[in-house]
Amino acid sequence: MYIEELQYFYLAQIFRHLTVGLVLGTSTIALTFYLYVVAQGKTEPAQNKMMHIVYTVLRVGMVLVLVSELTCFMYNYHVDNFVYWTDNPELLMRLTIYAIIVINAFAMQFRKITMWLGPVIAAGSWYAYFFFSTWVETESTYPTLFVGYLIWLAIAFVIINGLRLYFTRNQKNRIGDGSDEIKENKSMQDAATV
Repeated sequence: MYIEELQYFYLAQIFRHLTVGLVLGTSTIALTFYLYVVAQGKTEPAQNKMMHIVYTVLRVGMVLVLVSELTCFMYNYHVDNFVYWTDNPELLMRLTIYAIIVINAFAMQFRKITMWLGPVIAAGSWYAYFFFSTWVETESTYPTLFVGYLIWLAIAFVIINGLRLYFTRNQKNRIGDGSDEIKENKSMQDAATV
């Protein structure tokens, strides 16, 4: 019986690492592609299609991550390891970060968050989630871990938006979201109607 439980534990851990690796890699590709498009100043139709594919893979990965958390929880519940889900600040951090990722994904989907902040929360949170998925015993309290997570997001904000400003240094308004092109097209349309 012990061998079966140990096998289940290792399978659950392997599944978690595979799913977290999938979403971390996909998130990195999405962020890299986002910065490329920002630097370009506009988005081509083929690039839009590619980003839709990347975001679809990311959403599938998000569901798999949730399933992996459930499998780990079921294993620990099965072996009566109540400490895992009653006195485990890393588990609480993973759940907190996952909730933030989901809320941010919906906010970005429905354009309720600025593109200066949304990609930072997404990328920074997936890297933090990866950290808490692989290094499971930090021997810290939840408030300490949460403050560390917020500091990490602040560092990610500086790095990602620093890159964004660098890549858009030659654009008129340095937004990098194609707004210059939209303004030019609108002014051309206004001129054509006069």
